[in-house]
Amino acid sequence: REIYRLMDLLGMLEAHIAIASYRESLPFYVLPEFLKNQGTELEAEDVYHPMIREPVANTIRTKKGVLITGSNASGKSTFLKTIAINGILAQTIHTCLAHTYRTKFFRVYSSMALRDDLDSQESYYIVEIKSLKRILNKTNGEVPVLCFIDEVLRGTNTVERIAASAQILKSLAKVHVMCFAATHDIELTHLLEEFYSNYHFQEEVKENDILFNYMLYRGRAVSRNAIKLLGIIGYDGEIIKEAEKTAENFVNTGIWSL
Repeated sequence: REIYRLMDLLGMLEAHIAIASYRESLPFYVLPEFLKNQGTELEAEDVYHPMIREPVANTIRTKKGVLITGSNASGKSTFLKTIAINGILAQTIHTCLAHTYRTKFFRVYSSMALRDDLDSQESYYIVEIKSLKRILNKTNGEVPVLCFIDEVLRGTNTVERIAASAQILKSLAKVHVMCFAATHDIELTHLLEEFYSNYHFQEEVKENDILFNYMLYRGRAVSRNAIKLLGIIGYDGEIIKEAEKTAENFVNTGIWSL
């Protein structure tokens, strides 16, 4: 019995030494504050990702779910991972990579970095809806849930994606659930404005290049860069010109036309 007790103590000491060593390696960190009030809440000041060499710290304060929009490569997925990782670190080693981190205890779930499964013969869409169903099943209890969804239902067509995504995200807007979701569908930011806070990332086009500052801003995204990226990569100018014309026509009329 004494041997087992000694092993437990040595294990605990080694774990504490590892945590202390990790904290010492960080630019800055904070001890999380856990709230006991009802509902959901998250406040993270200057939070950053642990695996990025020169990370851009961002601040967010919200009492409900968050929809994040923005151009390709602007930082949406990285921010989701930043909040998710810090949520796990807070509840495991009581350490957050931020200047302030206040929230509740959550069960943490994610639907990110999915891929089709050849072994089970499941398409990307099937894998995706199963992943989302797994999260929905865990929101029926009383334990608070913190979940992260990257590019909601991108494996299907536009009309059904927006319709289904809106209803799934609305179902996740519960008193004890906080959902962070990244999407390119600006329509969702309007449909779910009552249930979610809107944040976005921006970019700046300079001399045939797109520059990102990876800063988080309030509100929905108002710019797009997918077609511009085609030009920067070297696509034929006629393709770029006609694509921009087609997109502009749809925005103005709501009708697709070549």
